Amino acid sequence: MSKSPAAALEHARKSRDEILAELREFLSIPSVSGNPKGHADIKRATEWLCDRLRKLGMERVEALPTGGHPVVYGENLSAGDSAPTVLLYGHYDVQSAAPLGDWHSDPYTPVVRGDHLYARGSSDNKGQIMACVGAVQAAMKAGPLPVNVKWIVEGEEELGSPNFAGFLEQYRDRLDGSFVLNPDAGMLGPETPTIYYGLRGMYICKLRVFGPARDLHSGAYGGVVHNPIHALSHMIAGLHDDDGRVTLDGFYERVRELTAEERAEMAKLPRDEASYLEQSGVSKLWGEPGFTPVEREGARPAVDVVHILAGSPKSAIPAEANAIVTARLVPDQDPDEIQDGLMKHFEQHISSTVSWEVEDCEGFPASLTDRNSPAVQALSKAMVEVWGKEPLFCRSGGSIAAVGQLQQILGLDSVLTGFALPDSQMHGPNEKLHLPTWERGIEALVHFLYYLAE
Repeated sequence: MSKSPAAALEHARKSRDEILAELREFLSIPSVSGNPKGHADIKRATEWLCDRLRKLGMERVEALPTGGHPVVYGENLSAGDSAPTVLLYGHYDVQSAAPLGDWHSDPYTPVVRGDHLYARGSSDNKGQIMACVGAVQAAMKAGPLPVNVKWIVEGEEELGSPNFAGFLEQYRDRLDGSFVLNPDAGMLGPETPTIYYGLRGMYICKLRVFGPARDLHSGAYGGVVHNPIHALSHMIAGLHDDDGRVTLDGFYERVRELTAEERAEMAKLPRDEASYLEQSGVSKLWGEPGFTPVEREGARPAVDVVHILAGSPKSAIPAEANAIVTARLVPDQDPDEIQDGLMKHFEQHISSTVSWEVEDCEGFPASLTDRNSPAVQALSKAMVEVWGKEPLFCRSGGSIAAVGQLQQILGLDSVLTGFALPDSQMHGPNEKLHLPTWERGIEALVHFLYYLAE
């Protein structure tokens, strides 16, 4: 490697306090994409990020409109046509911090306690965006940028990226590149550098069950009118058998069987049954038999009911009961086929005493990345430089809609990593970023940029 990486690393170390201070500014903006009254905060977040990219030396910086929240774009193509072009993906939107009473400090007043920075979005995903900013800034201060970069930072990832595909189609000519770096996946531990090569897909719908025309006194109508809560409970209780297998017809038909090599590799991951018990707080695990927990998380599909809304404490039979049903999908499963299976299941388990409908249905497929691509190998070498060990390759149980959309529309694979740890409390109260890991992550990204140029 040339002398430039050493100079860039020195700049990165000198700029840690500056980048951390800017991260705290960014985190103070409550850019909750799911808040219909939060458009002013979304605008503040996009303006802040645009200003930061301009300060970084990016060109054509703007907040590009979509059917929803804008995508922040910026580029620096000074490395020339012969150099690879990296699309740096991230999302500036965050999940709601409710209930606020569960937080030990204000979620939008970032605070450092020990080795952690606490704030909503610290790990997911503003901290990861600023790690990329820190690495690119360090490289540019050390000399010419070794690769071309294009930033695409969306504002609806936490909503499932409903307008991102349309954005990619509209701006396809501007978004050509070699691959995507997506630091939204995380690491398995502070001493366990991790590269993800697979993500599960997603299907989600809202199931509504209707009973009486209005809430009814349970004394007068209990045992006379079918309670929609009971009918709904029957419909969702049958989604799994007693062993934890999903009962939908054909649900496992397209699922790829794990090879012996894949199972042996997964067995090496630091994700044994004890770790799942410790991190979840349950006394016993549950799920599809015949597979280890790490196999069920990353390489097997799952169905869950993640929300139920029905009734009140007023001793009345409610007029309606609702549930949100999700499916995490693995490669080759089709979200449309999963929907068909769910509809058939609901039809078979609904009572004639109530009516029902399904709405807000959407989904996207799973994705796999070539582990032997030059970009993945460059990141692997970079992690060895910083952590002194080979990274683990892992399939994530999570879903990022944008990864599949970038693959399908632009033909670009994503290199998936990140510097958030399993205990970072993403989407939960007291979300935190482990600062020592984050700082090492910035240095790894510096090495990555120069290895790419080679």
